Amino acid sequence: MASALDAYSAATGLEVFYDGALVAGQHSRAVHGVLAPNVALRELLAGTGLIARSTGTRSFTLVSAASIRVAGAIGQSYFARLQKEVSRVLCSHAETRPRDVDLLLKVWIATSGLIERAQLFDISTSAPGSVDVAGALRGLSLGAPPADMPQPVTIAILAQAPGEPARCGRAVTGPR
Repeated sequence: MASALDAYSAATGLEVFYDGALVAGQHSRAVHGVLAPNVALRELLAGTGLIARSTGTRSFTLVSAASIRVAGAIGQSYFARLQKEVSRVLCSHAETRPRDVDLLLKVWIATSGLIERAQLFDISTSAPGSVDVAGALRGLSLGAPPADMPQPVTIAILAQAPGEPARCGRAVTGPR
């Protein structure tokens, strides 16, 4: 599956982000012919239990269909609050303000609602980011998360597109 996704990304120019554990041991269907990128991706993912969620005009993440059902069952209001508060905190500090590259942030939330761990990745390199996001988010309380919420929660912080009006970070949030 990983090599098929790499080939898909190279052929379409679309960026694909996913947790390696999601595709470990997975096999994709062979896709032949000239197909629209979204049709080819549906064929590639058929039967895997994975679905693609857009994170920008040229990028998407893969998530398990089961985690989407759980997220729907627990309601999107908690994720909306998480997105709003994380964006607010990151934007309020010059050193954590979203930059001109897409970033991936994973957060672990304690049953009390405090962010207990955060890890930032530079999507372009897949390497941990050097900015102290964990320090900035330490002490942020979001209220108790739903008991069956998948952890960690992944947040894609999308870079500002050229010519887009100035703003501080746009974030797309969802379960891992």
